[in-house]
Amino acid sequence: MSNSDNKNNKNPAEYPVLIIGGSLVGLSVSMFLAMHGIKSLIIEKHRGTAIHPRAGYFQLRTIEMLRQAGIEEKVIKAAHALYDPNGGLNAVETLAGREIANYIPDINQGIQDLTPVRRLFMPQQVLEPIIKERAEELGSAFLYSHKVSHFSQDEQGVYLEAEHIDDQSKKSFRGKYLVACDGCRSPVRNKLGINMEGYPVMSQSITVYFRADCSKALRGRNLGVIYVNNENVRGFFRLEKTGLGGFLVIFTVGDINDPDARNAAGNVTNEKAAQYVRDAVGDQSLDVQVEDIHKWEAVCHAAERFQEEKIFLAGDSAHVTTPTGGYGGNTGVQDAHNLAWKLAMVLKGSAGEKLLQSYNDERQPAALQMIQQGYQRYVTRSDPDLGMEGVKKQIPDVHVEFNRYRSDAVVFENDYEDDGKQDIDPRKSFALPGTRAPHVELFINNKPGSTIDLYGQNFVLLTSSYGKDWEKVVNKLETELDIEIDFKVISPPGSKAEYVELPIHREKISSPFSLPFSEAYGISPTGAVLVRPDGYVAWKEKSLDSKSGVLMKEALNRILGKKIEEAPEQLEKVES
Repeated sequence: MSNSDNKNNKNPAEYPVLIIGGSLVGLSVSMFLAMHGIKSLIIEKHRGTAIHPRAGYFQLRTIEMLRQAGIEEKVIKAAHALYDPNGGLNAVETLAGREIANYIPDINQGIQDLTPVRRLFMPQQVLEPIIKERAEELGSAFLYSHKVSHFSQDEQGVYLEAEHIDDQSKKSFRGKYLVACDGCRSPVRNKLGINMEGYPVMSQSITVYFRADCSKALRGRNLGVIYVNNENVRGFFRLEKTGLGGFLVIFTVGDINDPDARNAAGNVTNEKAAQYVRDAVGDQSLDVQVEDIHKWEAVCHAAERFQEEKIFLAGDSAHVTTPTGGYGGNTGVQDAHNLAWKLAMVLKGSAGEKLLQSYNDERQPAALQMIQQGYQRYVTRSDPDLGMEGVKKQIPDVHVEFNRYRSDAVVFENDYEDDGKQDIDPRKSFALPGTRAPHVELFINNKPGSTIDLYGQNFVLLTSSYGKDWEKVVNKLETELDIEIDFKVISPPGSKAEYVELPIHREKISSPFSLPFSEAYGISPTGAVLVRPDGYVAWKEKSLDSKSGVLMKEALNRILGKKIEEAPEQLEKVES
């Protein structure tokens, strides 16, 4: 990555952040950066957004992020136009035949106390334009039909050249930072010499996009993901709610002991693909029109690191998994959300570059957990003949969706003893630093809402009406640290205030995890919780005393990567 290449073009266009790859994750990086007022440029080799469904199951944490971006309602409307809400996950011998297992009867069963959002099924090619539109509204820029032919970095930032795919004309750009969302084969990752780690290749798989009338075999069932396992084909269906088309993912074919069983992509033709669909549906007379066949390798790998100086990996360039579990695209969107606020704070001068190291420290372990769980579900649901050696114990989906972070962007209380566990039940986190801040139902300006709705832009300090003196601390630290901190007071039920929690009748509550604000956040009435822009808890103080301001300042200095004063000036004493 020689810096001499910068001389090839003396006047490159400049952007704070350059993004290689304009699919789901690249678009998400762009949108989340734009939410923080940071302009970016996406460079994408294709002529537009996705034309095939690909990622199609969007988890709770992802929908929370889309809610923060202001597009949740659009996404729900578009999703429900194609798929019924609350579909299930089951396994069958064939679509028309016997059911083998019912993994999840309803993807949204039992999560109402956890979040205000709901999981949904949605084709990626329908979601991407919605994200792109929002990013454009907020000032993002896009360059389609161009592939990156060269990139380099120096102390000032990143330089790259992009070549038009038709006429080979070149454009050059400089940016402070580069985010590589350039897919599982990632030329950027390969050039940086970053290795992938994980499990051996499981299969050479295919996805068959087809049109066929499967409505009779579907029998009116609301099934979002239908795993198929018979002597001819093993994989899963995603069907439109009409039953008139969709796609079939095929992992293995024929006798599993045959050397070619795990090579569904080998010598596949439209005729073979159509027959696979008939075998999976269980109707040999079915008229099948194959629209496309996508060949891909079933692997569960994660990059050994997600950052090389001013270049970051996100999405499939950082981690690759099978569709089983629906983790791939969701994990990529979480990468984007985690990285965007950190880049924004550094670019605005509110944080030092040390903050950016926490992206790798938080997301790389999350990716490792994700591929472990993806592999576990692949083996148990689709190919048990691979054996269970090296397969991690299955943990609940919500433990994977709501990651647990440990980094310098998370500060624990002095008396906290870390249990070392990789995951945590989000219902029992009680606002532990490094976990996603709990959902508590609120009236926000007399309208139903959630504590989740308070996060997304700045750091937020939450307290109850007994902790109002925290506002003095916040005002002082905003000036001293040149940072915006939103101060929110959660008032008791029946109050006339901006944020009011709902009454909880313990004898009538539907879930034992429905708790009042202070209990849910693990603080006394005078305590406070500092929440990061991504909705994760940065630090908390269980009660307010004369040292609370100093402790909060020390925590923020560490989180923001700023030099901590040897003897920080005492903040004015505040009374509880």
